[in-house]
Amino acid sequence: MNAKQEDSRGGEAPARSAAKASGEAAAARAGARQRVESRRRRYMMMPLRAGLGEDDAREYLRALDGVDVIRSLAAGPGPGAGVVVVVEMHPQRAEALQRSEKATWLIEADHPLLAAAGAPWPFPRPGASMALGADLTATILVMGEGDEPVDRAAVQLLGRQGMAQATTGADGKAVLTLHGEPAETVAALVVTPRAGYWGLRIDRPRLRSDTVNAVPLKRLDLTETGWGGHVVRFDRLPTAYGGAGVKVALIDSGVATAHKQLEGIGQGFDCTGGKERSWAEDPTGHGTACAGIIAARRSEVVAMRGYAGDAELHVCRLPLAAHCSDLVAALDYCRSTGIDVACLGYGGHHGSVIVEQRIIAAKQNGMALIAAAGSSGGAVQFPACSPHVLAVGAVGQAGVFPQDSPAAAYVAAPDTADGPFTPAFSSSGPEVDVAAPGVAILSCQAPDGYAAWDGTSIATSHVAALAALVLGHHADFQSGYARRDATRVERLFQILKETARSFGDPARTGNGLVDAPCALGLEQPLGPTRRMERGSGEMPGLDQLRQAMRLAGLAGSDGAEAGEPPRGPASIGLAPLSAEAPPVAPAMPIEASLKELRSAMMLAGI
Repeated sequence: MNAKQEDSRGGEAPARSAAKASGEAAAARAGARQRVESRRRRYMMMPLRAGLGEDDAREYLRALDGVDVIRSLAAGPGPGAGVVVVVEMHPQRAEALQRSEKATWLIEADHPLLAAAGAPWPFPRPGASMALGADLTATILVMGEGDEPVDRAAVQLLGRQGMAQATTGADGKAVLTLHGEPAETVAALVVTPRAGYWGLRIDRPRLRSDTVNAVPLKRLDLTETGWGGHVVRFDRLPTAYGGAGVKVALIDSGVATAHKQLEGIGQGFDCTGGKERSWAEDPTGHGTACAGIIAARRSEVVAMRGYAGDAELHVCRLPLAAHCSDLVAALDYCRSTGIDVACLGYGGHHGSVIVEQRIIAAKQNGMALIAAAGSSGGAVQFPACSPHVLAVGAVGQAGVFPQDSPAAAYVAAPDTADGPFTPAFSSSGPEVDVAAPGVAILSCQAPDGYAAWDGTSIATSHVAALAALVLGHHADFQSGYARRDATRVERLFQILKETARSFGDPARTGNGLVDAPCALGLEQPLGPTRRMERGSGEMPGLDQLRQAMRLAGLAGSDGAEAGEPPRGPASIGLAPLSAEAPPVAPAMPIEASLKELRSAMMLAGI
């Protein structure tokens, strides 16, 4: 009996050991994987009761189950600038809090923001079904002058079923694979170099998998003045007009101040609280390009320059994954430092009541927010769609870029072979106020180069530079509108809109193309302008458009649904502009080609 028991126990021991080992292995395998579930979302919470400080608000929210506090933003002076706490929680928890805390907290999603540049190349929408067939793998070699390899160029293959993209290495090569796509169905090959060269687009490219497919690029000509300055007529202004005494904030991805034309930028703020002077770095190059248009110093080697080079530029760096709360932090910085003009090249598809309150507070303090309408080709993004923000669309000019560059795809009308056009990527709607150059614009690129840029954010930089010149040199802002308040902002918007040259589709260009000499009162407008209805401050047909959007199932289109703030064109002043222009100051020498003269006449409606 005992022996059997011993034998039995002796036989069970290895079995238990094996089971234990098996269980540990299963636990290890389970620990190496994660069940996919809906992720928690970011929310902004602002207390509605007065007197609740930042520390008290954080402690109150930390005590709530299922709510994780990420960061908080302190309250600013005056109304509309209360404490904001950023939290993470599941949507179900947020809905419950909105019901139980609606009397004491304003709760809204902390929506993401995207840069309104790098307009997408139009390509066929991928098929709904899985592609059948062998994969296409192609090695692309991007070459510059002297067959030198081009590093960090973005390469895209656009097929009938989908898209593949990669970035070239130091050898100039990128390997891309289109799954289930035969070479015959590839629609386009698009190459976007980081700096130094024009982009390239090849329709229906002939590609081979068994060899290296070489792609040569054309070098940029940096000795020619950008076409945007000619069209807006910055080159008609006196050299003394540089925006001295005006503070401009660029709310963007940062600025590479190591660039030789941007070394004078010395003030900034990182919305994420990064390391010292982290605002002076730009991983994407987007903010650096916008800063070049506003503030790049003159160079004896490169023709491109900033149009408000004497203004004091502040950099507000947003993170790569920016949210509305980051914009709140940037606006708080702008308000506390006395910014006159804020240039925003970011936006989102959803509005924010909390951000709108910050915008109104900044406007009441005399700050004008000028924002990109968007580069998606859809509806005007937030906050450009706000009636307290000047929304900017983009225009292009054919003939200033190679015909095989991606920019050529934006020329939609056949009669614009050598003239201006409205690119399809520019977002449209009655909220668009003005337009500016935003296709194939040469500007600075991080860390110390140059590139051709597209997008409404690039157009917005032109308008922000002009706004700085108007505030710095227009007679109105030296006397009757010198006080920092909302009237000052609306007068600025009125001048920019009512001196714009009527051009293109008003849904994409608003009042038209901004005009520098006319905005500064040095010349009378070249042609008729579109004017808003004085009573409502809105363009005719806005109510009809909103109704059509509601019927189409586009929720939140009128600002009254889903907690969205109101939408509409920028509110403007009511006082008439001066009928008499002052004596024209000596202008800079102009070397206008026949093509530039023809374009100017077309834009003037002649």
